[in-house]
Amino acid sequence: EYAAIIAERESDQVTLTAKSYSRLYGDANPAFEYTVSGTGTLKGQPVISCEATATSPVGTYPIVIAKGTVSNYKQSYVNGTLTITQAPLTITAGTYTKKQGEAMPTFAVTYSGFKNGETASVLTKQPVISCEATAASAPGEYPITVSGAEAQNYGISYVAGKLVVT
Repeated sequence: EYAAIIAERESDQVTLTAKSYSRLYGDANPAFEYTVSGTGTLKGQPVISCEATATSPVGTYPIVIAKGTVSNYKQSYVNGTLTITQAPLTITAGTYTKKQGEAMPTFAVTYSGFKNGETASVLTKQPVISCEATAASAPGEYPITVSGAEAQNYGISYVAGKLVVT
């Protein structure tokens, strides 16, 4: 009888492994899943949790898998990892028109991609807007470039604008 109990216990071993995931900053967490390996059949359900939320900054967070209602004789758990990556943010320069000899306009940019209701205030470096034209520039089109912005949770790309001098 003792040998039967030992054999049953040895055949009742499971390892539960939380799957790892990657998502963009500002997105909701995925539905966390797990895999089961070992010699036994899973009895019960584990609990999976992760402290990261949509507002958690870029980085890695443990996906913790724990006993829950699992009742197998021998059980082991392997945590996963949630990797939060930068969300894309596009900064676009505008299009402006001025007459030759007039003062240069005040250039501005628009933003596309902020998450969690954020604004340009979360940028650790504000964008630099530049144009080679001056008040006296000859008629023509001049590119307005944007560069230099930085933010912890955003991967930034730029779209140039233009100044039309008439």
